[in-house]
Amino acid sequence: MDPPEEDFDNFEPEVYDDFDRPYSSNYDNNSRNGYYSTQRKISLNDADDNHLDEAELEGLVMTNNTTTSRVGSKSKTAAPLYLHYTKQLRQKCAPVIALLSLAWTPRYRTTSCIALLFIAFLSSVILTSDEENAWHNSLLSHTSSKSTFVYKNTKYDPFASVNSNQRHYILKSIYGFWGFFDGGADDRPKEPYMTVENAGNPFLDLTESKFPEESWQADAVYANHFQDAGAKLVVRAKEAIYATYHGYGLKNVQATDEADDTVTWELENIDERLQERINMFMVSQEVDLGSITSAEALDEIAPSWKEKGGWTTSRSWDGLKRRLLHALMTNSPFTVVVTGSWQSMGYGGNHGHQSMAATMESLLGPLFDKLNVQLVVRAIGLPPLTGLNSQEENDLMVGGRSTLIHSLGWSSIYGSDVDMVVWDDYNLENGQSDETAKALFDLFARQALLAGDTSLPFLWGGDFDVLRNLHESADVDVGQLGNAMAGVDETDSESAVSSLEWAAQYLKCSSKTQRYCDGESYKFDSHCWVDHGGNAPPTPQLDHIPVLPTAIGWRMHQIKGYTLSYNILAALDDAIDFWAEKTIFEGHPLADENWHMGEYITNVQDKVKALTESDAPHCFQLEELMKLPKRLCKSRMKGRTEHTPRANPADTSLRTVITNSDVSVESDGLYEGYLSDDAMIHSGEVNPIEIANLGKDPSNAKERHLLQKRWLRQRVMRRADDKSSGRVLLSSMIRSTNQRTTAIGDIKSQPQRRLDKIEPGDGWKVLHTFPGDKCDGSILSTGCGALKSSECLLEGHQGSRGGVWGIESVGWLVLKASGVESGFVALNLELCNTLPDSFVLEYAIENGETRTMSTLNKEQFAEKVQMPVPGMRLLTVFDDEKNTKSDLVVSIRVKGCNDDCQFGVTHFYWS
Repeated sequence: MDPPEEDFDNFEPEVYDDFDRPYSSNYDNNSRNGYYSTQRKISLNDADDNHLDEAELEGLVMTNNTTTSRVGSKSKTAAPLYLHYTKQLRQKCAPVIALLSLAWTPRYRTTSCIALLFIAFLSSVILTSDEENAWHNSLLSHTSSKSTFVYKNTKYDPFASVNSNQRHYILKSIYGFWGFFDGGADDRPKEPYMTVENAGNPFLDLTESKFPEESWQADAVYANHFQDAGAKLVVRAKEAIYATYHGYGLKNVQATDEADDTVTWELENIDERLQERINMFMVSQEVDLGSITSAEALDEIAPSWKEKGGWTTSRSWDGLKRRLLHALMTNSPFTVVVTGSWQSMGYGGNHGHQSMAATMESLLGPLFDKLNVQLVVRAIGLPPLTGLNSQEENDLMVGGRSTLIHSLGWSSIYGSDVDMVVWDDYNLENGQSDETAKALFDLFARQALLAGDTSLPFLWGGDFDVLRNLHESADVDVGQLGNAMAGVDETDSESAVSSLEWAAQYLKCSSKTQRYCDGESYKFDSHCWVDHGGNAPPTPQLDHIPVLPTAIGWRMHQIKGYTLSYNILAALDDAIDFWAEKTIFEGHPLADENWHMGEYITNVQDKVKALTESDAPHCFQLEELMKLPKRLCKSRMKGRTEHTPRANPADTSLRTVITNSDVSVESDGLYEGYLSDDAMIHSGEVNPIEIANLGKDPSNAKERHLLQKRWLRQRVMRRADDKSSGRVLLSSMIRSTNQRTTAIGDIKSQPQRRLDKIEPGDGWKVLHTFPGDKCDGSILSTGCGALKSSECLLEGHQGSRGGVWGIESVGWLVLKASGVESGFVALNLELCNTLPDSFVLEYAIENGETRTMSTLNKEQFAEKVQMPVPGMRLLTVFDDEKNTKSDLVVSIRVKGCNDDCQFGVTHFYWS
């Protein structure tokens, strides 16, 4: 098992700064929670390139507002700010000064006084206006509390007057950078030791005695340095998130001597900045769900949790730390699933890379790589449905309903390897909940907890009552996320908005300026095509992604993504600190009881299966509400679908369980040209990914490549030779029933034949999905390119509502459910056209040597098919709790309507 050593090849065994001095570590293990009182003056001449000191571990290195830092070979004191601007004023305002001097001569003094009085009158009118006043447009102002300088209504850009090399030196000196070397890499074990066979269990819970002496986990020197570097990396990323909304903490940055690259700057106060950051993202970890019995009581105890980082319990927080330590110790992937309503997934006006999940993945992915842990993120959600009546649209908007279509196949569609689930239902956040919503979320949560054999997710988000029941009765780790809006500066006027950081503009408004925050041009920022001189798009492109009502903008997605990131970083910070404290006294490797997951997972899953209606009633209510058997609340559900995105797309497609031969995938064809979103970072915008990934030398080609790859929020790239991908515009994937009817019309009639036995039919087609099997919900997925018919090639979402479609003449569709454990099998169907009175649906269940045939006429079909939520037609074809045969074969076909009956199977569920 190779130790974490990202970027090791760029360093020698002993790391030196640019002035050939070896580094030294000042990490204070006795400092609680990473807060340090020691401060020091920073300049590159005496800066430690590789290590942050005590103060840097929990914030920027700052002394006070008058501290000057230098980069370069000469020591120079920064000129006062007023002298810097006085020089500019002298140069640019000389003609005005001359004119004023002339106006005040005795000859023109009377006329000048009258003119001044008139100007004063106009000024009073302007200054008494509301937020539209133009004072900021004409005067130079300085806001010292935020170190924001406004000149002609433009936010101060600290790097406007320095070159890229100077900029990099400044950032390194303030934030530090990753530079870590394993001096014993050559001696590490060559044979893998972190294996199921060696551990003796599927959880990779390797005991202390089984770690080789040369392993990095048992090497005190390596592990201590790794903990040190990891802690600093995490703090750097936390500060980077805060800087996105409050700037770099720099002021008066000046290149004082171009000849020798000398630069001076000043820094904000460390204590104020640190306290503001903590207040913005603080997660309340002391919530006692034993005494807090309702959401209303929670709001009384922690009234601001929604506007900060959220809440959890101390036991749950320890559980999250345990999961992270397990990933660090075993170098295993850490998997996060983000799901919820279509608004929460970023549909309706935003690019895919602007969503909450993509924001988190683009920041934390490179950081986890450095720690040799692969961060796997799946954003599993669907675009909104059209073709619904107003009542159905309103019903689907109530929290939880949009996830049911995947919840019934949770372990397959979301994945069986999940460490964290973020259930981010936008409509539930806004108070739209009822007993059905609670029951549906309870089913979702239980399926998530039962999905994995070797994993157990931490649950972020969802209904409070459900979370409390699971926490108290089944030891489940739970919490609810906030949005950190408490730390966002308010947009109190349009004229002053540019004094805010780009991410904070129009994000939080007062009542008098709310119209700006709600304005479409401020709320959304998208474009469908960038002319790069290559192949022209085959379909005329829209200017921007169509905006749908109730959609939330990219800034809200971003801050939610960074709030989630900050919570994960905070837990990772605590985990590393705990690891360091334990091993200082107990030695390496970390003791088994601190990171093993086997007993932890088994305990929770056994208790979830044992829950009674008196302990946690909500899920069990689905039998009465939707005719879903109660045992589904205790049994793991599996499934297959053609909807995207989904976990492991190649393995979870409906086609993997269909025995019919030659089921073709129909699509509009791929646009094969090169796609590039050339929208660069906005001027003066803080790039948190750059800060978190600061390296030794930005001129290094490898590092430049990595930074470009990681900045995926701003660039959506695709290889021109990728032949197996597909992406489509939102409006193309939310086709109405009429549009689907046109598409299915391409299926050709097959010759009728008498079937004495069930034989798989020919001519079934997969429609309304992406070609290829790579749409897994991650922003790095290469399986979702652009369809030729797309009107917005850069839209970037992976949501499609595909299915296997057929008509009467194509005969039987035959599917196989393997590993049925609780005797339940169901299909989700879609139908086009009005069913004639002669309509008949037949299905058969083969259970070993037994075959059961069922025939439903139009009236019987309407009675048996359930519509638990709008957009679903659930047909239960097998429900026998006593019959738990491991494999069942399901066959289905329609009759009595020639080729007018067009129907599709979108999901196949079993348990």
